[in-house]
Amino acid sequence: MDLIEELRERVQIKEEAVNRRASKRFNAKVKPMSFNEGDLVWRMRTNARKDPQQGKLASNWEGPFRVLENLKNGAYRLETLDEKVLLRTWNASHLKFYFS
Repeated sequence: MDLIEELRERVQIKEEAVNRRASKRFNAKVKPMSFNEGDLVWRMRTNARKDPQQGKLASNWEGPFRVLENLKNGAYRLETLDEKVLLRTWNASHLKFYFS
């Protein structure tokens, strides 16, 4: 019975090591996005927002928008260039930098 407990502990240690290596390899490819207040960004356009008359050639991004506030949890409050504040917040994964 003592050998079974030791074997379980070894297997658990190996499993944790494999998980750490996998997460380290995965996280090496992740590029964190952060925007500052005043940055110009594109906003991802979902299928519901696309113009059905344009079909599959409709653009996937809309904008530009200005970052009004960084909410520190990956969410951003945006405004149009006419200074109209958008009601909902947007996640950084749905935004990308606007280069003019």
